[in-house]
Amino acid sequence: MNTDTLAATLADRVDPERLTRLTLDMVRIPSPPGQERAVSEFYAETLRGIGLDVELDEEFPDSPSVVARLEGAGGHAPTLQLDGHTDTIDLAGPRPRFEDGYIYGRGSEDMKASLAAMAEAARIIREADIQLEGTLLLTAHGRHESATNETLISLIGKGVHGDAVIVTELGGHTLPIAGMGLAFFEIKISGDEEGIHETVAPPGAPHPVMAGYRAVQLLQDRARELGQQRLPYLGTESIFIGRFAGGDYFNRLPASCIIAGTRRFGPQCRMEEIRQEFKQLAERVAEESGAQVDVWLDGVEGYQIDENERLANVIRQAHRQVTGEELPLAGTRAAANAPQFVHLAQVPALYYGATYLTAHSDHERVELAEVVRATKVYIHAILGYLGVLATDITSH
Repeated sequence: MNTDTLAATLADRVDPERLTRLTLDMVRIPSPPGQERAVSEFYAETLRGIGLDVELDEEFPDSPSVVARLEGAGGHAPTLQLDGHTDTIDLAGPRPRFEDGYIYGRGSEDMKASLAAMAEAARIIREADIQLEGTLLLTAHGRHESATNETLISLIGKGVHGDAVIVTELGGHTLPIAGMGLAFFEIKISGDEEGIHETVAPPGAPHPVMAGYRAVQLLQDRARELGQQRLPYLGTESIFIGRFAGGDYFNRLPASCIIAGTRRFGPQCRMEEIRQEFKQLAERVAEESGAQVDVWLDGVEGYQIDENERLANVIRQAHRQVTGEELPLAGTRAAANAPQFVHLAQVPALYYGATYLTAHSDHERVELAEVVRATKVYIHAILGYLGVLATDITSH
């Protein structure tokens, strides 16, 4: 039996009811950033019950990371990693339930259904007594939605990563091989006076709100420049302002002004270049206004994967086998965890998940059929990437 036929046989064993139960069990366990212990322990026990070798990395006690392996034959065979995050945004979501083909609840789509899909794929391969040539590594970590990702960064620093990684997030109807870098910025503009009445303010005193207005003009000018050049798969770089706040009363000289937003940049650019860009803007506003201008900036780098990367070919072939459709190459403006693997672990990482249409929304939900599709693709991709030495396909 060839690998594609074997994978198709195993994919037929995906159990939608089991996927639903596991997803809802995890959705019912609250796990905002920094409070993921309960769901991590539950997921670890689930993977142990499947028969995987599981450990909890306890470096961050409130956010332990789950590390599970299905060992292969060893030698020079590669390790394929499936990775996801255990935390959700810290906002109430819809009541956990299955209704009209959808699984509802905070974290259902982002991304506990994908964790369930990872477990289901591993379960089916394990129960079929598949002897993989390479090793399957499953990891689940917290502190993603806080944008700090220190748990994942720690795992990578300890060498806990595969030779290639499927990050089981975002949708599964395109294959992003390029991703925008994302910088979060906050510009604080301060004046010399502490909120005094406008009539007694010294002539020429720095006006933080007006200086902020000038900063916004400069940001808009830069955004227009960025909009003139399109990047392959990604479109244009961007600057987005989501917050402008200053002053506390209509006739008091504002003491300060805050401008906050995002700067998305292509993989050819680096975070240090963005820091210099904002440093120069701050210096110009300070010189023109006489105000003090401070910039805080942090984020993640962009990335680019070769179009002919083996993992990309394996995932596209797996998708084709499951759906009968081609999986177009694309880019993504979302900032998830592929960049950490690409830049810190220096291994190829690609997103392939169920869907990403209602993540973070008040009506978060995921279509069960899409979770089933993703699970089947994972089975095909695992066997296709790692290879199979032996199996007792009659086992169940």
